[in-house]
Order: sequence, then structure tokens, then C-alpha cells
Amino acid sequence: MSTGDERPEIDLSRDPNPGVPDHAAPEGAGLDPLIDLSRDPNPGKADHAKPDDE
Repeated sequence: MSTGDERPEIDLSRDPNPGVPDHAAPEGAGLDPLIDLSRDPNPGKADHAKPDDE
């Protein structure tokens, strides 16, 4: 019996491309237009993390 919050079991033996990340962008693909790093106010600084308690 399933409670609804269980993940289905994945049969890895049926993977047509084992070991290949199928979700990756194709080789030579451009940058995702939804991610505009030029608008980052603090480039190179990980300011999205939870601040340390002081």
C-alpha cells in the first residue's frame, strides 16, 4: 500500500544510456537565457547562503 509520498522504484537496467547524464545540455549549447549572471550584484561571492550566527 502506498502512502502517496513514496518515490517509485527506478529500474536502472532499462536505462538506454547507462552512465550518461541525459539531463545535461548538449555539447556546444549556449547559456540558459533564464540565468543572467551579468545581473549578479556580487559576482563570485556566495551571498545566497544562510548567514552565520555571530
